[in-house]
Amino acid sequence: MTDQDSARLTRREFLVKTGWSAAGLTVLASCSGVLPALPERANPELEDAAAWVQMLPGGQVRFYCPRMEMGQGPSLGLVQVVAEELNIPAAMIERAVPATGQVVPFKMTVGSESIEVFFDPVSYAAASLRESLRLRAAQKFKLAATDILDRQGGFTLADGRTAAYTDLLGETEILEAGDDTLAAPPGRYALTRRGRYNSIGKAFTDGDIEGIVTGKTRFSRDAALPDMAHGGVLMPPDPGARLKSVDPSRAEKMPGVIAAVVDLSESFAGIVAEAAHQVGPALDAIKARWELGDSASTLSPADEIRAQWEAPRREFEHELLSEGDIGKPAAKDGQRITSRYQSTLLAHAAMEPRAGLAWVQKDKVQVWCGTQAPFFIRNRIAQILGRGRDQVILHPMRMGGGFGGRVPCQPAEHAAILSARSGRPVKVQWSREDEFRQNYFQPPYFHEIEAEVTPEGKISHWRHDFMSAPIIFTSAAIPENLWWVFDMLADFGTSRGALPPYAFENALIRYSDIRIPVPTGAWRGLGAAPNAFAIESMVDELAVKAGIDPLQLRLKNLRPGIERLGPVLKQAAKMAGWGRPTAPGTGLGLAGAVYRGKTHVAAVAEVRIGPDQELSVEKVWCAQDCGLVLNPDQVEQQIIGNVIWGCGMALGEEMNFKGTRPETDNFDGYQLLRQAEAPDVEVALIQPPGAPPVGAGEPAIAPVAAAIANAVHAAGGGRRRRLPIGAGPPEQG
Repeated sequence: MTDQDSARLTRREFLVKTGWSAAGLTVLASCSGVLPALPERANPELEDAAAWVQMLPGGQVRFYCPRMEMGQGPSLGLVQVVAEELNIPAAMIERAVPATGQVVPFKMTVGSESIEVFFDPVSYAAASLRESLRLRAAQKFKLAATDILDRQGGFTLADGRTAAYTDLLGETEILEAGDDTLAAPPGRYALTRRGRYNSIGKAFTDGDIEGIVTGKTRFSRDAALPDMAHGGVLMPPDPGARLKSVDPSRAEKMPGVIAAVVDLSESFAGIVAEAAHQVGPALDAIKARWELGDSASTLSPADEIRAQWEAPRREFEHELLSEGDIGKPAAKDGQRITSRYQSTLLAHAAMEPRAGLAWVQKDKVQVWCGTQAPFFIRNRIAQILGRGRDQVILHPMRMGGGFGGRVPCQPAEHAAILSARSGRPVKVQWSREDEFRQNYFQPPYFHEIEAEVTPEGKISHWRHDFMSAPIIFTSAAIPENLWWVFDMLADFGTSRGALPPYAFENALIRYSDIRIPVPTGAWRGLGAAPNAFAIESMVDELAVKAGIDPLQLRLKNLRPGIERLGPVLKQAAKMAGWGRPTAPGTGLGLAGAVYRGKTHVAAVAEVRIGPDQELSVEKVWCAQDCGLVLNPDQVEQQIIGNVIWGCGMALGEEMNFKGTRPETDNFDGYQLLRQAEAPDVEVALIQPPGAPPVGAGEPAIAPVAAAIANAVHAAGGGRRRRLPIGAGPPEQG
């Protein structure tokens, strides 16, 4: 699509093409002004993958992987799909990250969707390439295609002769999946070889590991160009603060400073210098006066929501579920209880602070950065510079962690502005403090659940009210003049995981997503972990109150369509020896979750309470059903990573604010789980026959905090209803 075509799109067509129509954003048709750049949300079509898989001269295969790497490894599994379809070893496939000018726009890398959403188009493209080669072999040897049989790296002919793929290409030819027209859609081995795969389901080690460990792998901070300058931008002291006046005269006279760039209308003031170490002092020398925005507050972000949560009469914006008669009085023989749960603001705390390099030239703009949404950043930079999208080429680079926090890349945008004004390639590098202060956060959650269980162990009543802030419709990506549009919509990231996997006779689930003065957004699993913490804690409370085994209560109340959670719960319990006697001060806790309605996961945690009441998680057993597993080692590592992060979320992670200003700005004040605190983790993967692959990168974080809190109660440490658990004393009950 050309920029001229894009300009003619109606707003509704724009939303459909970018995948936002499901959010019901037709209200934008009434908005005036230029359409904003929004992250790509549309799933790929099969035909989109035609340029992703190529056969090179010499027989090597190049796979332009449309997934951004930040440690989760989706390219490994997708390479195995390509290898399966082409009957070649996975090691023969060169993985490449496409620049935005090499392929059609693809969906941003979020939501544990990479394998689930891209399995089909990748297998289709690779199978199409194989069948194109088969067609060439049939034409070359004057045989029917049915007489051309598969063999590794080529074909066997009916008369016993063989033909390697290289024999079917010109000396310099590069063959793409869509180059030859096929009479019919190709058969796909990724679908038909189940149980007898050659590559899928096998352990395949990431070839990038050695480079990452030895420092050879290039990240955005390593990007460099001849004659490259360095830049930096004044950061607002408070979210929403605006520059009112700037005097850069002192900075402009400092050694190495090339230019000071000021645009008060955009609240922008930056420095371009010859060397990186000259940027910080020059920024400090700028005299700037900031005006705090309307959003500035003496209340912390959590207190902004708490004020509405504790109002005499709470009102909720959205209704997620309403069944039966929620006003039905409690049964005389039932056990009805009400509890409140809370979780705090969290940071992404990725290992790598982000950076961006931009070179703005007369006829094109080139950008190097790490982002989960390369076409979104390309489009934003084109809009900022007033260029056509086809004039901007973004080269994605590997990220040292993302976790939902690397959709925007502000340093790349700032580098583009500074490069345009200075005429030099410019790199902007964020500090660790910038990462903590300027990124968006996992919002706080406030829950109240009223629930009842019958003597027979059926959950008859479930009223769940909660408040949080927007996650999908984040202030970090949506222009402020459009917030009012998105604020009318139910944020499905905030409510992710809030629909329990259990059936109720009477149920009401309501929530509000309140925009607060600090930016909130996607954090690993979105709302899945804080919502599962509340739900699974309450289920445990019901079980204890009614004297029913927590595992049996869950199994007895599984909602229709959620039956696959049953074997997962049983497997986690079996691994942990559920029901066994435990030592004094030690307890087992269980929790389960269904991520995005597709991935079923359960965790059992063993917790020990020391003589000084210190908590330690000794071991976590986790079982997960994410359908067909392409690379079991990689999935197991993802699950372990989620479990470790879930432990950190439960025990110590918390962002602290003074008003709306972050006070936590480095690892010394942010309590990530330390190595000495990490539990042993045992993982089981359950693969039902015929189940397609679904998300594996985030689901396991959902039940961990609840499993730990439930284990603390079982160990005699009281009921913990606030995360992190170490933030306060146990509550009664």
